[in-house]
Amino acid sequence: MDYRVRISPRGRRVRLNLSARDGLTIVIPRGFDARRIPAILETRKGWIEKHLRRFSEETRFIAGNPPDILPETIDLPALGEIWRIAYRSTGVQEVVEVKAVGPGALVVSGAVDDHAACRSVLKRWLRCRAAERLAPLLARLAEENGFRYDRVTIRSQKTRWGSCSVRKTISLNCHLLFLPSDVVRYVLLHELCHTVFMDHSEKFWLLLDGFEPDGKVMRRRMRAGWKDLPAWLS
Repeated sequence: MDYRVRISPRGRRVRLNLSARDGLTIVIPRGFDARRIPAILETRKGWIEKHLRRFSEETRFIAGNPPDILPETIDLPALGEIWRIAYRSTGVQEVVEVKAVGPGALVVSGAVDDHAACRSVLKRWLRCRAAERLAPLLARLAEENGFRYDRVTIRSQKTRWGSCSVRKTISLNCHLLFLPSDVVRYVLLHELCHTVFMDHSEKFWLLLDGFEPDGKVMRRRMRAGWKDLPAWLS
């Protein structure tokens, strides 16, 4: 099994990071005996192979949906919104901007022939929209169910829908907006449960499944959620 090793000066435990672009990276604390890595990989072999198969499927999916085509609409099932996009070339060809001009209407203006720049501003708009809607939803779920967290950040992670740090900082992937609202709720509850149990122990799953009886079904839908992401995000 091919992998890279990265030493984390402040790390306290071994972490396995998998991504479609970088493959498998083993993050180890300073001073860790690297000769123990093969034994660790053997215990996680099934998990690693499952995710590598998923990344292979993602690569084939993206290949069949060229990312260079700019979207005419952005459908956000999590919010029940569909945004129409108009592209307008202007005299200022060095700048590309995006602006909401009404309910469900966006205008991308400037050097619209630069598709990379257009995708970049649309991704920034997506992160802003996620911050506007996901952060309040997380706060409401936390209050309703007795969770406490420090703060929330919105990112565009490549391999995770969300994460929770030991300091109880919750990071949410802006791509969650492309998933159904019930799956998004499950992901947010998943991260809130990590404020109580940082691992995926039996106690963690019991806590989470107490909020979502169909947890196994929701996890399958969550793991398959990458298929709902539009190609222009790639």
